[in-house]
Amino acid sequence: MSYILLIEDNQANADMVIRILSAEGYEIKHTLRGLEGAKLARQERPDLILLDFDLPDIDGRTMILTLKKQLGDKAAPPIVAVTARTADIEKVVAERFGCSAFVSKPFIPEEFVALVKRMATPTANESRVSTQNGIDGIPEG
Repeated sequence: MSYILLIEDNQANADMVIRILSAEGYEIKHTLRGLEGAKLARQERPDLILLDFDLPDIDGRTMILTLKKQLGDKAAPPIVAVTARTADIEKVVAERFGCSAFVSKPFIPEEFVALVKRMATPTANESRVSTQNGIDGIPEG
């Protein structure tokens, strides 16, 4: 099964994501800090990165640019923004900075799992499909 890196500073949110995705068979590594997440991504090359946009040590936008630079834009795994931000402009910003998808909290677990399954597969580089209820796959342009 796929290896997922979760970068989330809220332990309760992280525990929920880990519980949901572990039940689906995913291997998840979690860190509370963005800079530690960048280091882990570089060393371990996850299949998918779930990134909170509101980290204490680095903002999500800068984090995406850091990951893309470190891993190589084309070689970087899909990055899914998982955030409490709900404004439509946040989805646009996430896309412009290179996110493959955007998930606003709270989310519906079944839809979240479906999104992760699409993103954490060998076909994840194909076009993403939009979904509903706070989870949007951002089509690649």
